[in-house]
Amino acid sequence: MAKTRQRSIWQHNTSLFRRVAAEFGRDEKLLAALPRLALSDPDPSVRRAALSRCADLAVAQEASYTETDPENRAHARALYFSLMAGTHEQAPEFATRLRLVEVQTDRALILHVAIYSPEPGLRELAQQRLESDRFEGTREVVADLGLSDPIFNKVRSRVVLRRAIVTAACEIERALADHDAKSALTWTDAMERFVGDWPARWPLPHYVARVSGLLQQALFSPPTRTITPPPLQDTYFPPLRFNLPLGAIQPT
Repeated sequence: MAKTRQRSIWQHNTSLFRRVAAEFGRDEKLLAALPRLALSDPDPSVRRAALSRCADLAVAQEASYTETDPENRAHARALYFSLMAGTHEQAPEFATRLRLVEVQTDRALILHVAIYSPEPGLRELAQQRLESDRFEGTREVVADLGLSDPIFNKVRSRVVLRRAIVTAACEIERALADHDAKSALTWTDAMERFVGDWPARWPLPHYVARVSGLLQQALFSPPTRTITPPPLQDTYFPPLRFNLPLGAIQPT
């Protein structure tokens, strides 16, 4: 009698076993299958665990657009952004990310890289993309990002979107002036969403590039001394002399 072939735990019918295997398993076949599990496993928790474990740039990018679970999609988007910015420990090599940013069309991603990347060369390139984008008039596009992106698919008019971006930019500048980092980063996340909604056929409002530069200065520029200490003064005092009778010893 032929023996029944035993399947690996990551192929188990119960999603809990598959998720645990995706998080902690060391099987070489499992590790090779993580990208596939991240995109095609029927259970959202397994897909998320597999995506977090493999941290593959291409898989994260695809999941950020095709994932059907809203929480998983937001997680994939955040992972994709951090991998491209170089803030994730499994980020690809700098040269690879530099090449990808140079041809990138996702403006929200470009804005994120310009603000958060710890590498000056990558920030400079992303900032240049934002600066040049605001002057472009028309361009050939396939579809508006605001309609094709399942995360940021709220249909907004140009006026409403521009007002939202301007509001976020003003709040960021106000928070930076007040040294309120938490508020500044909260409004920065909002601006990323608004920029993601901004249709590709429209040039970006100039506020985006301006605020990006201000945030880079706040996050990466060394602190400047706002108060100059007074110059040191001569602290030498001559010894005291007293009017004593003639022949008395002067105190030292």
